[in-house]
Amino acid sequence: MIENLEFEEFYSSVRSEINDDTSESLEDGYRVDRFTQLFINHLGDFGVITDANICTIDKPMGSARVISNAWDIDEEEGRLSLFVTDFRDTDKIESVANQNVEKAVKQAARVYSFVKKVDIETLEPASCEYTMLRTIKELLDSITQIRIYYITDGRLKKTGDGRAAMGELPVYYSYWDIERLYRLISSGREYESIEINFKEKFGKNISCLSMPSDTDEYKGYLAIIPGDILASLYEEYGSRLMELNVRSFLQQRGKVNRGIRETILNEPYRFLAYNNGISATAEEIQTERTPEGDLIIQSIKGLQIVNGGQTVASINRAKKIDKCSYLEKLSVQAKISVVNANLLEELVPKISRYSNTQNAVNEADFASNDPFHISIEKLANSIWAPGEQTRWFYERARGQYEVARNRVAGTSAAKRRIFDGQTPKNHKFTKTDLAKYYNCWEQKPHIVGLGTQKNFVNFMTCIAKDHPNFIPESSFYKRLIAKAIIYKSAEKTARKHKFPNARANAVAYTVATLAFKTVGRLNLMSIWERQSIDEEVENLVFDWMPIIWERMVETAAGRNVTEWAKKADCWEEIQLLDLTIPVALEKEFSEGDPLPTVGSSVKNGKVVKLSTIDRQNINRVIQHEANFWWNLSLWGKKTGALKDLQISIIHTIASYAAGEWEKIPSAKQSKHCVAALDIAKREGFNTQDVIKTELETR
Repeated sequence: MIENLEFEEFYSSVRSEINDDTSESLEDGYRVDRFTQLFINHLGDFGVITDANICTIDKPMGSARVISNAWDIDEEEGRLSLFVTDFRDTDKIESVANQNVEKAVKQAARVYSFVKKVDIETLEPASCEYTMLRTIKELLDSITQIRIYYITDGRLKKTGDGRAAMGELPVYYSYWDIERLYRLISSGREYESIEINFKEKFGKNISCLSMPSDTDEYKGYLAIIPGDILASLYEEYGSRLMELNVRSFLQQRGKVNRGIRETILNEPYRFLAYNNGISATAEEIQTERTPEGDLIIQSIKGLQIVNGGQTVASINRAKKIDKCSYLEKLSVQAKISVVNANLLEELVPKISRYSNTQNAVNEADFASNDPFHISIEKLANSIWAPGEQTRWFYERARGQYEVARNRVAGTSAAKRRIFDGQTPKNHKFTKTDLAKYYNCWEQKPHIVGLGTQKNFVNFMTCIAKDHPNFIPESSFYKRLIAKAIIYKSAEKTARKHKFPNARANAVAYTVATLAFKTVGRLNLMSIWERQSIDEEVENLVFDWMPIIWERMVETAAGRNVTEWAKKADCWEEIQLLDLTIPVALEKEFSEGDPLPTVGSSVKNGKVVKLSTIDRQNINRVIQHEANFWWNLSLWGKKTGALKDLQISIIHTIASYAAGEWEKIPSAKQSKHCVAALDIAKREGFNTQDVIKTELETR
C-alpha cells in the first residue's frame, strides 16, 4: 500500500483533471469517459496498450448485462481489447471488493457473444455503439483472443495480469487500480516491467550459459528458447515485449518474415541454423544449477526483446494463423543482457541499434538521451515564459516532473505550492506529446491517429532523415510551445462539443486544418508571447471542429471513424473542405504576410468560391517546395516534355514557394501546374536526377 504525500497529491490531481472543465455541465457518464481516456493515455504512453476508442455500452443479454467503456481491435494480431471502468471519484480512496472486479470482467467479456447476436441495423448509425459493434462484427473471424482491462480509481486487493477460461477464446485480463498507475508513472521507466517465472508458467526452465564478466554494468547469458514458449509470451504480452525495439512498430510483412514463416512450416529443425535469433535485455534474472551442474533460468524480470521482434511475431503467427502444432521442436537462440538499472536508459537503445542487422534501422530510436531531446530539456529548464513567472517542463524521461518537484520542494507544502505555481502540471509535456504537437502542425493528422508510439517513431524518423544532427534552439522551442498551446486549446474545444467518440482525431484534424488553411503562417511567436491563442483563432477552431468531424464521419461511409482517420485519404478529403479564413484573423499572421486564400479565390475584391477540383489542384501545388518546382522547370525545358507556358507558370509558382506562399496560386495557375505534374509522373521525372545532372555540369 502506498501511503505518502506524493501519491495523495497524484490522486488529487487525477480527480482535479477529471472534474476541471470549461463546459457548463459534467454529467457522471462524461466524467467516466474522461477518467477512462486519461487512464488509456497513460497506458498507451508506456506501451501497455496501443490504442483504444471511448464508447460506453450497457446492454441486457438475457438475465445478465454487457458492459464496456472502451474498445480496440487489432486485426493483424487478432486481438479484441475491452476496457471496463469503475470510477468512484471519492475524497478518500475506496477498496474494491473482488466480486465486483470479477463481475465487471465477465460483463465486458460478454461483448464478444453479444456482437454475434445483435442486429446492428437496430442501432443509431451515428452512435459510437453502432461503430463499435459493427466493426467487431465485421472482424469476428479474425479475433483469436480477448483482452480485458479493468481500471479504477479505487484500491484493489490484487493487481496484475492473468488468463481466464471464458468461452471459446482465450481471455487475458489486466487489473489496474490508481496505485498501480501511480507506480508505473513514478517508476522512471519507459515501460512496465514484465515478470516471467518459466517453471510456473510453462512447466520448464530455460537452459543457458553465463558470460564471465569483470564489469558491473551488465551480465550476459546465451540461451536456447523453445518456439512454443516464445509464441505464448508474444500472445500474452504482445508489443510490450518489444517496447524498446525500434522495429516493433513497423509493418511485419517483409521478405525476412516470409522466409521465417517458410522455415517454421517446412524446415523447423533448421530454424536455429538459419535464423539470427533474438537479442534481449532484462532487469533481473534468477538462475540455479541442476543436479547435473547445468545452469538454468528460473525467472526474468523486465524482459525486452530489442532485436528479433519479427522472429517472435512470425512464430506466434505460425501458431495462430497456420495452426502450427510442433513449435516446441523449434529452437531460437537468445542473447540476454542483464543491464544495471542505472544504465537502462543509456545502454538498451545502443544494444537495440547495434544488434539490428537483419533490416536497415534508422538512427532514430526511442532513447530519452537522444541529443534532440536533451536539447529540448535544457531549453525548457532555461527559458521562462514572458513575465518570468512560469515555465514549461519537458519530461524527457518518465517521472522527471515528480522527481524535480520532490527535489526542489522536499516535504514542504509551501515549497510545493511555489513549484506548482512556477511549473504547473498542465505545462508538463512528454516526448510523445512533443511529437503529437509537431506532427499536427506539420499536417500529419493521419499519422497522429496511429497512436502515441507510432506517431513518435514517425516523428523521430523524419527528424533524423530530413534534419540530420539537428539541435533545436530557442526559436524552435518557443514555436513548439506555441503549437502545444494551440493543441491544448483545441482539446478544450473538443470537450465543449462532446463528440461521441474519436475526440482525439477531431482535435488532430482541426489543428492540421488550421495549419493547412493558413499555410502554416499563423504567428507562433505571438502565441508564445501571450501564452494563449487569440479569441478569433479560438472561435475559428470552435466553428471548424464540428464541420471537420462531420466530414470525417461522412467520408468514413460507415467504417470505424478512428480507423478511417489513420488513412492519408481521410486527410485529403478534409483538405478539400470549403473553409475560409475570416478577414479578422489577418492580424494573427506574421507582419507583412497577406491573408492566405487556400480554397478560395479573390476577384475584383470579392471572394469567389472554387470548385472541388480547383481546391484539390491548389492543395497539390502548395505541397511542394521551391526547389522541387525549379527542378521540374529545368527538367521540362531539357526534355521538351513541358510547354513554354507551363514552364513560365512553374517559375512563378517556384517564386511563391520560395516566399513561403505569401502569395497563393490561382485556380488557373494550379490547373497548369497539376497538368505538368501528371506529365512529369508519366515521363518518370525524378528531382534527384536533375540535381545530380546540375552538379555534374558545374
